[in-house]
Amino acid sequence: MNKLRRSALGLLTLSFFALGACGVGLLATAIAQTDAKAQATPKPAQLLAEPAKAAVATTPSAAATASSIEKKPARNGKIAQLVGRILEQYHYNQQPFDNQMSQKMVKGYMDALDYSHLIFLQSDLDEFLARYGNELDKFTVRGDASPAFVIFQRFCERLDQRLKLVEKLLKEPYNFSGTDRFTPDRAKVPFPKDEAEAEQLWRSRIKFEILQGKLTKEKPEDVLKKITRRYNNLRKYTLEMDENEVLQTYLNGLAHAYDPHSDYMTPDDAENFNINAIKLKLSGIGAVLRSDDGYAKIERLVPGGPAESSKKLKAGDRIIGVAQGDGEFVDTIDMKLNKVVDLIRGKRGTKVRLSVIPAGQTDASMRKEVVLTRDEIKLSEQFAKAQIFEHPGPNGTVIRVGVINLPQFYDNTVRDVAKLIERLKREQVAGIILDLRRNGGGLLDQAIDLTGLFIRQGPVVQVRNGNGQITTLRDDDSAQLYSGPLVVLVGHLSASASEIVAGALQDYNRAVIIGDSSTHGKGTVQTLLPLDRWVGFGFDGDPGNLKLTVQKFYRIAGGSTQKKGVVPDLTLPSLLDYMELGERTLTSCLPYDEVNRVDYDNYNLAAPYVAELARRSGQRVALSKDFSYVRDDIEVLKKRLADKSISLNEEARKKEKADLLAQAATRKQERSHRGVPRDKIYELTLADVDKNTPLEKIQTVKTAAAPVDDDKDKEGELLEDDPTVDPQLDEAVNILVDYAALLNEKNALVNKTP
Repeated sequence: MNKLRRSALGLLTLSFFALGACGVGLLATAIAQTDAKAQATPKPAQLLAEPAKAAVATTPSAAATASSIEKKPARNGKIAQLVGRILEQYHYNQQPFDNQMSQKMVKGYMDALDYSHLIFLQSDLDEFLARYGNELDKFTVRGDASPAFVIFQRFCERLDQRLKLVEKLLKEPYNFSGTDRFTPDRAKVPFPKDEAEAEQLWRSRIKFEILQGKLTKEKPEDVLKKITRRYNNLRKYTLEMDENEVLQTYLNGLAHAYDPHSDYMTPDDAENFNINAIKLKLSGIGAVLRSDDGYAKIERLVPGGPAESSKKLKAGDRIIGVAQGDGEFVDTIDMKLNKVVDLIRGKRGTKVRLSVIPAGQTDASMRKEVVLTRDEIKLSEQFAKAQIFEHPGPNGTVIRVGVINLPQFYDNTVRDVAKLIERLKREQVAGIILDLRRNGGGLLDQAIDLTGLFIRQGPVVQVRNGNGQITTLRDDDSAQLYSGPLVVLVGHLSASASEIVAGALQDYNRAVIIGDSSTHGKGTVQTLLPLDRWVGFGFDGDPGNLKLTVQKFYRIAGGSTQKKGVVPDLTLPSLLDYMELGERTLTSCLPYDEVNRVDYDNYNLAAPYVAELARRSGQRVALSKDFSYVRDDIEVLKKRLADKSISLNEEARKKEKADLLAQAATRKQERSHRGVPRDKIYELTLADVDKNTPLEKIQTVKTAAAPVDDDKDKEGELLEDDPTVDPQLDEAVNILVDYAALLNEKNALVNKTP
């Protein structure tokens, strides 16, 4: 271990997601704690000693119109002042907090309050841009957060107007036989231009929601009650927001103007972040959620959690209802995310039921119910594990392929992976696949040292701070534990530390990288700053924390992992390629750029074979039934994304739903008739390695599909897919076998005696 590297940078964590309370919470991206000596991290004395800029008196009109929710204006203003100064001076971008940033802050704050652009009018945005667009920087510098409450007050007024409109619209008759359409996803659509347009928009929305109830065979009176309750709850949750929550939303409008991973956290959120992201005290269902256009959307499943273990949930699924045990579902559409979290979390051992719209499905009537038992996250399930595939070779032979699945980079990752590699070598595998598809990151030093298991020694990643200073992090251990055929499997959920490993092994030409069209593309580092370091004596309570982007990562070849991610040598069909995932989809994400490359060895072990491997893989993929299903789903998703509107014609929707259900049943039937899969797969845990369990006594994976009659369609719910179907991993095994054969042919030629 390079102790100098650790002490110089102090980079303790580098993870894609940090979990909210009980393993379910707001999306919080990578965090790296950083030593002040290595970074331009602000010191309390610096901020307190700075002369205040010229003050501008608060206008009586602004104060008079501020929401009555603000009870501590001096306290709120001080927090806003600190957040503004720290972002301006110590964010990686070092972007001045000027008029341009003020305008982005106004827009970002209003978008956060009204993510579906259903409440505000365009005139509201125009008014507040004219009023504050060139002034929020001045308000913030002088310690005045009143604009947050002025805008929030307008939101509350507009919300009351919309709810009165809903009461009226629910009494109107609706015809579901026409050609009307509705677009639920309005995040990138302008606010309604006037009240007339707002009324027409809401009429379409209410019609859409009533039709959803008809398609799921709910009683008409129950549908109307549910819609009424939904919007009454929306008003209730909004009015329950305290001034800390309003201030947090407001200051995140500023932080997100700098980049999507900088956040202001209230004391409560900071405590949840600390408990779950840093102390790893995880319980609940083990899912990372974020708010997306009114839905609680699954961003990532925690390895070892009930959600991941169920094999019935995946990234992109949207939760629309939560029920406790056998109780009734609570509608969670348009519910604040922390309220959804409160419904999902609960006592260990109790059951929670989720009503879910599957990823990629725009029709909210296409849903499934998932029953989970709350539990503490099994930390052992987050550890590295392996599989041994016994793959049929030529002339009746069997070729063994090792697969190491690494969910995250935790302390002792390198030790555990080394154990698995040694065991796989003893089992005489032809090669190893390192599966990082669901690896959101983790400890940076472990990522560097893991790379060192596959190379002799050398640089692994470059780190640049906001002042332009670049540090190269190296593996200085000359030992190479594994020098055989290596494939790295990546996807859009591979982020941060996993991108560093994949990028380094690709730059060294040491491994063949395969998977989705790119990895997530998160190449920035954040530090968590407690604001109580700067507020001084006499401040009322805890001011919260600021998560601040302070560094950026670059590959040893010079390119950043930011936004672009790692582009594989071979890509395989994936539905995730067409979903709105990855850093590039986030507003204000930092750009891709490059620095100078550093010197490193070229192993020349991948590039010479990529073209032939791609040719052979392409032939198999073209004939694969499972990949044909993926391609069919991609075409459907592309059409949905091209036109996100949904028909409000009942018969047309019924036909679409029937076709989809029939397709799911047909696929399941086809898979159930395939018989026993050709590869025998052994599950190899660290416990098996420690006990030296013989391979014949190790559990094998049962991958035969269940008979289609075992999983009946429940009131129009989607049939569950076979959770063991993984065409990408199956094809990775094929590619590894081809790759090993090509390397053997080369070695045979090199060693052949004339």
